[in-house]
Amino acid sequence: MIPEETVREIRERVTILDVVSDYVSLKKAGANYQGLCPFHGEKTPSFNVNPGRGIFHCFGCGAGGNAFSFIMRIEGISFPEAVKHLAKKAGVAIDERPLSRAEQTRKDEKEEFFRIAEIASGFYHEILVSGESGESCRSYLKQRGVDPATVEAYRLGFAPEKWDSLCRYLERRKIDLAKAEKLGLVRQRESGGYYDTFRNRLLFTISDLHGRPVAFGGRVLDDSLPKYINSPESPIYHKGDILFGLDLAKQAIREKKVAIVVEGYFDHLSMYQAGIREVVATCGTALTSDQVKLLHRYAGQLYILFDSDGAGQKATVRAMDMLLPEGIPASVIELPAGDDPDSFVKREGAEGLLTRMQKSRSVLDYFFRLLLNSRQAGTIEGKRQILDELLPRLRLLEDRMQRKLYVTEIARVLGVDEAELKLMAGVSGTERQLRPTPQKARQNCGTSPAEMLLLLMGTFPELAQLGDERKVVRLLPHHFQAIADRLITESKQQGSVDLGHLFERSDSHESVQQLASLFVNDAQLQGIDPQKAFDQCCASLERSPLKDLKELARELARTEQDSERYLELLKEIETLRNKKSQLL
Repeated sequence: MIPEETVREIRERVTILDVVSDYVSLKKAGANYQGLCPFHGEKTPSFNVNPGRGIFHCFGCGAGGNAFSFIMRIEGISFPEAVKHLAKKAGVAIDERPLSRAEQTRKDEKEEFFRIAEIASGFYHEILVSGESGESCRSYLKQRGVDPATVEAYRLGFAPEKWDSLCRYLERRKIDLAKAEKLGLVRQRESGGYYDTFRNRLLFTISDLHGRPVAFGGRVLDDSLPKYINSPESPIYHKGDILFGLDLAKQAIREKKVAIVVEGYFDHLSMYQAGIREVVATCGTALTSDQVKLLHRYAGQLYILFDSDGAGQKATVRAMDMLLPEGIPASVIELPAGDDPDSFVKREGAEGLLTRMQKSRSVLDYFFRLLLNSRQAGTIEGKRQILDELLPRLRLLEDRMQRKLYVTEIARVLGVDEAELKLMAGVSGTERQLRPTPQKARQNCGTSPAEMLLLLMGTFPELAQLGDERKVVRLLPHHFQAIADRLITESKQQGSVDLGHLFERSDSHESVQQLASLFVNDAQLQGIDPQKAFDQCCASLERSPLKDLKELARELARTEQDSERYLELLKEIETLRNKKSQLL
């Protein structure tokens, strides 16, 4: 483990401005610096860096934290890895404390799994490149147009036809076959002993973000079934978390802010050879929300490029359902009938794909056109079916204007009443403005008394200690109480509040986001009397339960006594009365 004093030294030596500037173009805006968020697609900067406090926060997607948090998120690494990453930048030598016996055992076991996967990858690769039994696979790859440079870049391999080639090789390397079984490389016979999982197959090495082999995808060289066998879940491989080729593509994706998602291994290889490097592939599964979040760290725009057949269309719709809730802009690249990305790129090259990208449709527009072609849009029942599928997805769009434009187009094409459709989609001009996200609400609507109180306690240690004396935690909403407790504890123990230390001690991602959103913009503290502002916030929070009690009492008088809401109101009123009695 890395000693706390070393972490503190690194935190003091590196500036968040230098760290973030390696990835984001920033411009000064008052006391902060602003830029386009690298974690979600946006056109107007909502990503803020506060150099004085050493923190960042995006008012668009809620991402926030300190320099370590930023590196963890954008590189997809753990906290210790982020510390080591920044230690190199700061020129700090790390002298890690000895691990406990249990920690060392877990670490050694995981490293052993990585080592076994690396050995297996090397074994299969060597057979493909120079082994006698790999000749058939070399001929197959040549026929598929895969060049030697791509074989090396992807660490392609070949599993011989024998039942125990890998088993015998691993045994010679003193590898425990029971551990190899946990990685899905070998299987146990009922009669005892082990045999190879992959036999007579071309092997695609699936690597993690750092390029370490973690799993394999095996393809037959003929038309026999099953065509593909993929590694099962293991201690180092979780299908829904990893994208094939991301280790090779992440730099190009980060530079272009664009990622193309394909389904097949050969689709990926063909695009790579054509010079299209910003591409990843799903590992034999549908696109998952975790994979979307992973891509969101690097790209502001996604393109879905699946096969043009029915299966490809269904996979595209499943991908859309993962993408819409995440709010990342996504479009669909459509291919000619009978084509897949592999065949198209080989025939048309990178220029042909670029032309198709420029003509791509947003995922929702693509889905609408798909429904028009598969439903009887000229009938009442057909229109009803189309709207039933479209409306739930349409409501997921955060951009209200975008939804409004979609509604206008859908109403025109289907010949339905636009005003009625607006009501159904939640964009009626007569309805109340949609409630903004908590982050945007804080950015646009000022600071609440509870937030100002925390900001004051985090900025002025004496107010944090005063807050302890006056027991202000009881005045705060539940989701702020843990933050207040940490501010008070830090102030009492250290005599000051170290926000960087608080970020690293926070027990949840949500807690880090709350801290960042509160403290990234301290402009509201300029020109105020801290003590007076503290007293005003406390007074306001003490009055709040009394005001809420009156509102609830009025609603209770209007509510039917036998309704569920009546009982809910009684409970809320009782809770507030108890709180009121504690304050008086």
